[in-house]
Amino acid sequence: MDKLIITNCAADTSMHPEVPARFAKSDALAASVEPAWRAGAAIVHIHAPPTDYGAWESHTKAIRDRCDILIQYGISTQTVEQRKAVVKNRPETMSVALGAHNLAFTGRDLMMLHPRTELAELMRVCRDNGVKPEFEVFSLGDIWLLQDLISKDLVSEPYLMTPFFGRPGGTWSPATMNEFINRIAGLPKNSFYATSVTGPSHLLLESMAVMSGGHVRVGTEDEPYLRPGVLGDNVDHVARIARIAKEFGREVATVEEARTMLKIPRR
Repeated sequence: MDKLIITNCAADTSMHPEVPARFAKSDALAASVEPAWRAGAAIVHIHAPPTDYGAWESHTKAIRDRCDILIQYGISTQTVEQRKAVVKNRPETMSVALGAHNLAFTGRDLMMLHPRTELAELMRVCRDNGVKPEFEVFSLGDIWLLQDLISKDLVSEPYLMTPFFGRPGGTWSPATMNEFINRIAGLPKNSFYATSVTGPSHLLLESMAVMSGGHVRVGTEDEPYLRPGVLGDNVDHVARIARIAKEFGREVATVEEARTMLKIPRR
């Protein structure tokens, strides 16, 4: 079984209005990411406002000044042109929503379409800039769209993706064992998936991913509560899943090991 790649989604949550926002400032974000990296995170998933290009650059620099973690831009709501403006910061990976966004966030509903022509153009942006796409998978239909890109030779193995469970809105899926098993069974060969769960069953499905050879995405964006009523910082979420992996006899991948596994060259 491969070593476990832990992705730390170190961003403010859009689903818990009672949880204060903390990561608009680059220094605060980097100060949370560094201990999570030391606890075992190989990838950090970060956000900034889509057109605040200075914030994307500042976040990236602040994190790289403190640690050697792989940076993943959570920019699946950006236009192609907006991504071209931020990709100059040379993140190792960036998010690509395969299907439509249909999410019920605090204070707003997010609804965006991502046609296949857009997906094809994003694959070219990734290829031309040496960035690995990370595909958001909310349903089996999203896997069909990934297979479409594969059939057109627009994406290279291994395929990196994040299956989501429990996110509120029209792309919701139940955060249950049956849904996990069904979704993961449909993934293409040579896939690395980082399970992301929102809701009180998150630790159950994350543990299933650890046991079954998958990978995990944990942190303050997806599910900020360690358990009901108890908030955790990013290091708390990463350290806990690393401890669980150790109990199951599965080693946690270093940044360099994750680079090798995902075929992300150092630039």
